[in-house]
Amino acid sequence: MSDQNNYILTIDLSSNYIKVALISENLTLESNYSDNIIIINEDIDGFAKRFDMDNLLNKIIVGIKSVFQNIKTKNFNIIGISSCAQRIATVFIDKEGGVIYGGPNTDLRGIDSAYIIEDEFTEEEFFKITGHSPSLLFPLARLLWFKEEKPNLYERLNKVLMLDDWLVYFLSGELCSDVSSSAESQILDIGKLQWSSEIIQTFDLNPDFFPKLVNSGSIIGELKPELANKFEIKNKAVPIIKTGGDTQASLLGMGAINQGDIGITLGTTAPVQLVIDKPVFDPNCNYWSSCHCVPNKWIIESHSGSTGAAYNWFKNSFLSEITNDPDNLIEKYIKNSTPGAFSTYAYLGPEHMNIKNQTSIKRGVFIFQPPSMVAEELPKMQNFARSVLENIAFGILENFQALKNYYNSNIRTFCAGGMTKSSEFCKILANVLNIQLAAPHIKESSFIGAAINTLIGLKYFSDYNSVIENYLKFEYYKPESSLSKLYKNVYNEWKNLKHKIDDL
Repeated sequence: MSDQNNYILTIDLSSNYIKVALISENLTLESNYSDNIIIINEDIDGFAKRFDMDNLLNKIIVGIKSVFQNIKTKNFNIIGISSCAQRIATVFIDKEGGVIYGGPNTDLRGIDSAYIIEDEFTEEEFFKITGHSPSLLFPLARLLWFKEEKPNLYERLNKVLMLDDWLVYFLSGELCSDVSSSAESQILDIGKLQWSSEIIQTFDLNPDFFPKLVNSGSIIGELKPELANKFEIKNKAVPIIKTGGDTQASLLGMGAINQGDIGITLGTTAPVQLVIDKPVFDPNCNYWSSCHCVPNKWIIESHSGSTGAAYNWFKNSFLSEITNDPDNLIEKYIKNSTPGAFSTYAYLGPEHMNIKNQTSIKRGVFIFQPPSMVAEELPKMQNFARSVLENIAFGILENFQALKNYYNSNIRTFCAGGMTKSSEFCKILANVLNIQLAAPHIKESSFIGAAINTLIGLKYFSDYNSVIENYLKFEYYKPESSLSKLYKNVYNEWKNLKHKIDDL
């Protein structure tokens, strides 16, 4: 396989950003682009949200043109295109392909229609089909909302697409979904890997709303000729390969594809996901079950909440006027401080997943030793910075421990995403979890996951493990027994104080 001037175009519509990259066929990042996603509030309470779809589409086009312009050589070949997108986000289109509605993963308009689902199914019955709760978060409740509240728009509806499905439709004109995308709709039977006829019939939905299902890593069509011309792609027949959900793509791109692998995606949030060979359902309907973007693999997920968001808030609020490089400053802070020093603790959101308690108002809190006549030393900014990272690590720990109850044999743990760029945080996390972490060299692992699916679809490799063994390179973070023991004590103190804070 020659890697001379051959590239894979990958697109990732994440929770906050439109990201486009050119990846070489031996999985090196050659050129990338990023811009914000614009989300519009449709009500004064902030529950109903939608994408600015025109803006989204324009930025995708700009991003694709940008990565082509930034490549050093102009003599290149696009061997394939694959994409992934934020889970739960959905797009409704009409018969002409026009967008009726495009909603992000934060659109909660379904809160007004969740009762319709609850009237027909018990929580346990519904969870054993879909692996997800609560209903207000997911596309099914939004679909029922449009049926009740916007019948004129509902009557125009032709297809219900997940966000990545819509992007594939834009690129190729093909209508399809894969199970890693459709599993986040609350309409897929994740055990049978097909649209749930029981759900469709119960709510009197048109079964033609839901596109055909294809495997991730399969060619579904070619780039539209007019788009090939627009992007000035010389080779006109460019295959489109399906990938699916961005978090599942991230798992693939970090190498978490086999039973017993736990992948931690350290982005704006930090889902912790265990790869399994068959669907497993939490009897308490708390931890989500879903489908991997690797065929015949499933995942069970516990979510740590707003981790990267908390980290970015701290940088912007406390360090922006001190330095132009807050990430590097925090690295220095961590090197010059010790775990839990001065009993300085942060409580900024990251914690054990509790999907049934999403309405209580949580307080953001720092706890630290105050100035007094007795204390000779007091916490400094470096201690507060460390407390933020420790809060994130403790939140991940609680979810990691929950998943170990489902598979506690030969666990391998991987992490990727923006926060893995901090080697000091990776060391903290390895010591808090007391397990070796493998972090791929390319931290934007969703790009790599989409590129791996392209190599599979093009038959460059016959199986996923071969791609990973040949091309993924890792940094390994091993725990130190003395630090892991110390962190166990620090965590226990943090947790004991958290019980009191939760009562505020």
